[in-house]
Amino acid sequence: MIDIDWTLYANLINFLLLVFLLNMVLFRPIRNALRERQAKMLAQEVDINLLTDQGQSLEDEIKEKLAAARRDGAGARETLKQEGAQAEASLVDEVKRQVEVEWATVEKKIKADMAKARASLETQAQSFANLLATKILGRDLS
Repeated sequence: MIDIDWTLYANLINFLLLVFLLNMVLFRPIRNALRERQAKMLAQEVDINLLTDQGQSLEDEIKEKLAAARRDGAGARETLKQEGAQAEASLVDEVKRQVEVEWATVEKKIKADMAKARASLETQAQSFANLLATKILGRDLS
């Protein structure tokens, strides 16, 4: 059986003293470290949520700006295409007009050269005809 004497009280005091000292030295610092870690994790989680929301809003803003820039670019491209088409049409018209003027000048020159050549050939043809007739007939044509 268990005898209740002074050793039981000494062990009880020893146990309580040990629990008190372990609580002061070991358990309380660990619990404080766990609380601090939990608080840091909660603060970081709040920061993460805040930064995620900010990142999402920035991403949405970037997408909107990109879409607006694409629309502006498409409008500017269409404007430039129209200006280019108008410039091309005016250049083509100017070149056509210059070609027509030059063609008229060249055509006049060709007609004048043809007239000179005809006149020259007519005089030569007459003399060739006389020469040929003289050779064929064997006598002078006068």
